[in-house]
Amino acid sequence: MSWSDFVRIAHRGASGLAPENTLSAFSKALEIGVDGVEVDVRGTLDGKLVVLHDQTLDRTTDRTGCIHRMSLTEIQEADAGAWFGPSFIGEKVPTLAESLDLIKKTAITVLEVKDEWLSAEVVRAIHHTQSVNNVIVISFHASVLLEVRSLDPRIPTGFLTSGNPTPPQHKQALDLIQTTCKIGASTLNVKHEMLDASFAWEVRKRGVNLWVWTVDDVIQMQQLVTLGVQGITSNFPDRFVQAGNEEENYNEIYN
Repeated sequence: MSWSDFVRIAHRGASGLAPENTLSAFSKALEIGVDGVEVDVRGTLDGKLVVLHDQTLDRTTDRTGCIHRMSLTEIQEADAGAWFGPSFIGEKVPTLAESLDLIKKTAITVLEVKDEWLSAEVVRAIHHTQSVNNVIVISFHASVLLEVRSLDPRIPTGFLTSGNPTPPQHKQALDLIQTTCKIGASTLNVKHEMLDASFAWEVRKRGVNLWVWTVDDVIQMQQLVTLGVQGITSNFPDRFVQAGNEEENYNEIYN
């Protein structure tokens, strides 16, 4: 697989360059030029969908509290950017709809559903924003992916796993492939430490898309592409450009 053939995914937006899961982080990723932007979605007390990784506001805003016990209005009173740097003061926790509308202009939304009970609401948001052709829903919860497919089989899905980086990789790959196929997902998205050449080959030869998360090292990116990985998620999507430039320079010199 050549360097130009894999899907470049910005993890929570360009989260190494802007506050994660904010419109600023998504805009920065799109400005750099990515194929996909990964976002995390959670549900509020009043049934709204917001983009936030954690169950609480504590780590990434100036407020505290559990998302499930707060209204959208309360959550959007929090500052989600000041912790990252003064230029991001006033950044809000975005809604899923806002995020989909922004990202779909030039990329796909890689939408991670964090809460098992949100599948129907997520599908409604995808329909409302006319994002069916610009999204893939991923989750660690097989039940989420099964429900999404039952509600709208046009929406592609991907099975997330953190797995176990210890051998036997062959058996682990086979087990994950069986789960992925059983739930009707087209993509297996694994923690990159799990991967070796044997694991990658077992997945690829069965026609399952293989994505990895989260890779910030340029050399690792290049190594993963040589294994046939079809999608890489990174906190620093600008490094995709750096790695590509290094690959081009190498080819010019030695080919």
